[in-house]
Amino acid sequence: MVAALGLVSAVIFGASDFFGGLAARRMSPLLASAVGGVVAVAGAGIAVAIEQPVWSVPDVLLSIGAGILGGIGTWSFYAGLAIGPMSIVSPGVAMIYAVVPAIAGLALGERFTPLGYVALVVVVGAALLLAVPRQRDGGRLTPRAILFGTIAGLGYGGYLILLDRTSTASGLMPLLVELVTGLAIFIAALAVNRLRRGPAELAVLRERTVVGQALLGGLFLVVANILLVIGLHLGDLAVMGVLNALYPLGTILLALLVLRERLGWLQIVGVVLALAASVVLALS
Repeated sequence: MVAALGLVSAVIFGASDFFGGLAARRMSPLLASAVGGVVAVAGAGIAVAIEQPVWSVPDVLLSIGAGILGGIGTWSFYAGLAIGPMSIVSPGVAMIYAVVPAIAGLALGERFTPLGYVALVVVVGAALLLAVPRQRDGGRLTPRAILFGTIAGLGYGGYLILLDRTSTASGLMPLLVELVTGLAIFIAALAVNRLRRGPAELAVLRERTVVGQALLGGLFLVVANILLVIGLHLGDLAVMGVLNALYPLGTILLALLVLRERLGWLQIVGVVLALAASVVLALS
């Protein structure tokens, strides 16, 4: 069940990135994240209202920390992609995102069969292959790009670890709190940009198609996060962390279906390895 939740949530995260990425072609990534965040917060709020989870100070603090780390991770990821070659930055972030929660899970006492450990390693390799873009951008790797990529990977990894430490009784409450925290960070950044650069960044909000893409990205985001929190509360941080690094899988599949893009041979190998290793983890 945990392996299935991890793989499905990763694919849906990829779908969120796909539609958010489409929106970010016409609006700033920061604005696209904020618009999508509004839908994500609304969806999480409805889910929490229905579920009626237990609220506690430790769980709220952990969730706020997760929201801060997730927001910093997203910001750093975009910054790294803006100044460094995507062909290096993106796989690097995926590797850190996969490895950090896995190490934390093993350190906390999670154990697998020998074949399960092999599957974890294979998933990390599949995540790297899936994250490599087919077209090289010719950018130059700089120390700043490495720094931003490292911060992004650690931020995403820390986000998973903190959510995993919330109690099972908290249900989906940590999701709501961390999404509200992340949205607050994005809105604060937009406010700073508004003061520094004027209202130009917000003018694109008049375009319904672009806004719709950003909203759809937020909808997929909250669904993926719900599955993520459920999987983390069921156990196996290492499995959820490694499988969630397969988020490019959803983006690739939608690009194949919607944009009629062709898969490169690296992506094909990555898809095969990801599915095979996920089955092994489910049976381990």
